[in-house]
Amino acid sequence: MEEFSQRFSSLKPFLVFECAARSGSFSAAAKAFNISQPSVSRNVAQLEREIGVALFERRSTGAELTDAGRELFHAITQGMSTILRTIKQIERRRHEEAGVVSLSVSGSFVAHWMAPRLAAFTQAFPDVRLRFHLISGMVRGLPDDVNLAVRTMDASDQDVRSWDFVPEIVLPVCSPGYAAARKSTGNETFLHFSDHAHDIWNDMSDLGLPGHLKGDVCHEFDDYSVLLQAALDGSGVALGWLSVTSKLLLDRRLVPVGGRAHRTGRVHRLIDCGAGPSRDIVADIAQWLVERMKEDLAALEPILPSTT
Repeated sequence: MEEFSQRFSSLKPFLVFECAARSGSFSAAAKAFNISQPSVSRNVAQLEREIGVALFERRSTGAELTDAGRELFHAITQGMSTILRTIKQIERRRHEEAGVVSLSVSGSFVAHWMAPRLAAFTQAFPDVRLRFHLISGMVRGLPDDVNLAVRTMDASDQDVRSWDFVPEIVLPVCSPGYAAARKSTGNETFLHFSDHAHDIWNDMSDLGLPGHLKGDVCHEFDDYSVLLQAALDGSGVALGWLSVTSKLLLDRRLVPVGGRAHRTGRVHRLIDCGAGPSRDIVADIAQWLVERMKEDLAALEPILPSTT
């Protein structure tokens, strides 16, 4: 492009030439550009001088393209078609992006809490498309390229625009089948999330440390969604964060193990990450998610053990 701009000071002669060649008339080009016919002739003549060849054959009946003129006209129309096609693609993406809301969340949250609610979400927000930025391990930091993020924070931390989603409540969970079988075996199979130290089981449950009793087994996972799938399949007992497992508990696909749930004092929050211009729809979606979790908590009240 730099070489082009050094050779040709303006694109106008090309545009005037293209119009004259397409319409077959200098007067039509003059009318299209709101200039005089002599001005059209000067623009074409300037282009012919810069290229060094005649682009039109001037005759008493009018002007006809030369071979060089036809070649240049073809190149210009191809280029303009490419430009127009690109502009349409940009406009289409801009229109599509206007309806996109992006969320930075754990894969386990999407798989086990959000996915079952996508139909209801679409009914509530028919013009919105969600784009999930998934995290498989511990969720840290705030991205700058999403609209909303679910993060676990101290309850007193209010430095950013956010909505309280659910208190951080953790309890041991397992499948109903595993719950029935464990009564007869006396041994435990722990499904442990490897981002945490084993001590977390002492804090969050009455089961003790994984493997502290002879015959116990501990399997470790670095992906919480896979860990929960193993629990759903009846492979063992897992620590269940209510922010992810509430729907699984309500559906009785997982059941509590032991007599207590642990409230950590922290809170899972929906945080406005401020990507792009502020949109009311982001706040509306955050509030919708909060309301759905409130419904879960109300329905879970008779099911959950007392919290400590």
